Amino acid sequence: MLNSYKMKIYLEAIQEIRALVEQNEIRDKQDIEQYLDRCSELCPVAEGVYATVYNLPDEPDKVVKVCPDKKDGYYLFARWCMTPENQSNPHLPVIHREDVITLSCGMVVRVYVVERLSDFTDDGTRATQPQHFHDYDFGLLWSCFKAVMQSFGMDNSDFPEKIKTLEVFIEKIKGSSSNLAKRADNDISDVVDDRVIESHQAFLETLFDVLTQLSTVGSMDLHGGNFMLRDDTVVITDPIAHQYMA
Repeated sequence: MLNSYKMKIYLEAIQEIRALVEQNEIRDKQDIEQYLDRCSELCPVAEGVYATVYNLPDEPDKVVKVCPDKKDGYYLFARWCMTPENQSNPHLPVIHREDVITLSCGMVVRVYVVERLSDFTDDGTRATQPQHFHDYDFGLLWSCFKAVMQSFGMDNSDFPEKIKTLEVFIEKIKGSSSNLAKRADNDISDVVDDRVIESHQAFLETLFDVLTQLSTVGSMDLHGGNFMLRDDTVVITDPIAHQYMA
């Protein structure tokens, strides 16, 4: 019986969506959005360019992410996180399940149940400066590795060839830090030193792994809203802006 499972509200919604797809009552992503908003108990809490995030009333430690856009590369990251070797990495999100729904028009909608994480800012807004983060050292580090990736432009596919080791990546971060501190058009005067690097070593190892593995399939997006907290642990939540078109 469905009632015996956890995530009852979610599972009932997915079961109903699949039935409506088979009956051709749900034909496109707007139909799915309308069903979730009007007919399910899921509550929308955030919306991005490619996906919408919903609360699960019966599972407050989880959220549901609905990805209906064919450009969205989140599924590449999600499936990478779900591999056995990555499931225990504290700097990656716990993704409990994936459901794939193919509509009659051929559109593929991917739905994920993901652990609920905490915002890095007090008011939940996207951090745009180092001082916006609870952990200023991380904010400083973030401004530097974001600048390193922005230097590649929209196509990051040659990252693994140009930055082959973690050590090179760290040197690039330090170089970017020095450049940012010298600029007069920002509020960054501190620099990333060995202490900051050492205190975030495990995170940087994970970030470098993410960039090396996924930059060849999608454009990286390291804006401030794509990092959240599990207690005091930084978690990379959605590092792919869009997948490259074949």
